[in-house]
Amino acid sequence: MLENIALIKEVHEHLPTIKAQKIAKEMLEKIHQEHISLYRVSACTPVEIFYIQFIRALMMKEKKIIIVTPFSLIENLRDINVIIKNITILGSEKEILLLDMLSNENHYEGSQCSIVK
Repeated sequence: MLENIALIKEVHEHLPTIKAQKIAKEMLEKIHQEHISLYRVSACTPVEIFYIQFIRALMMKEKKIIIVTPFSLIENLRDINVIIKNITILGSEKEILLLDMLSNENHYEGSQCSIVK
């Protein structure tokens, strides 16, 4: 997964592979996920895949990251506080939006709460 994450910096910023992988490894270490650096995607849990996708998004130059329907990306969100803490640790310089319209629509269906689309 280290190569997968580092590829963003290699392609978009023409960073040498060693430097790009060092940045990727440091980001994984910040959230105590360095053990997945040598995994293939098939060996990763949904939460680990989410972190990989999130770190790849952080590698981009865009200032805003939008996470759409996190419940569909991560099967079990009972540890959502840990995930949000890790998002905060990694993405302190970017604006991060979590959007989950489908889940909210299902939850509030039939109630007097209005959902603006």
